[in-house]
Amino acid sequence: MTTAEMWHEIFGAYNTTWLPVLILFWLALIICIYLLINKPGDKTNALMKACLAIIFIWNGAVFFFMYMKSSAVPGGIPMLIAGILFAVDIFRNKITISFPEAGWRRYITLSLIIWALGLYTLSAGLTGHPYPETVLPVAPCPATIFAIALLSGTLLSREPRVDRLTLTLLAIPLLWWAFFAGIGAPLRFGFYIDLTLLGVGIYGLIVLLGIGRRLHDAGGYNF
Repeated sequence: MTTAEMWHEIFGAYNTTWLPVLILFWLALIICIYLLINKPGDKTNALMKACLAIIFIWNGAVFFFMYMKSSAVPGGIPMLIAGILFAVDIFRNKITISFPEAGWRRYITLSLIIWALGLYTLSAGLTGHPYPETVLPVAPCPATIFAIALLSGTLLSREPRVDRLTLTLLAIPLLWWAFFAGIGAPLRFGFYIDLTLLGVGIYGLIVLLGIGRRLHDAGGYNF
């Protein structure tokens, strides 16, 4: 059974070995977010999905099946499924990722993305988990926060272009990990930062189940 000390040692070994790759992934997501906000379009959407596909497949194959082997099934398989679904949708284009235009929906989406891409890791470092034994921005948990934030923001945009089946298939592994790790990491390893992952999972589930539909002023989703 993996202890809290072993858990952080695994992160330390993983981060030290793959730091250049993880920084590259992180910069790619920042660039994609910039393009999504300032230059939205089919090419930007495809680029964002490609980055998410690579990161989730990497997390599933490398992080879980090579390092965090005790969680390979509950963690690695959902990561691989999410990554493959993002990759497939590059070509099927059933989900057009977009930002809410204004108001609390946009602020929440941006706040969750900023949390996932920076403040999550900073908070972990300030609460006793500094580098290298910390969770960097493109690790499974912050990557899941990032993906749920994007999909929830898409649903809350003015004219979301989302296929119900594709969204549901993608939401299942993401929400599974949000609840599994969001509860498990604080209880088993004392990593309370992941309570934010649980919170984002709850938020994403509420939006997915249609609370966002009733709060959206402009009307129904384009499923």
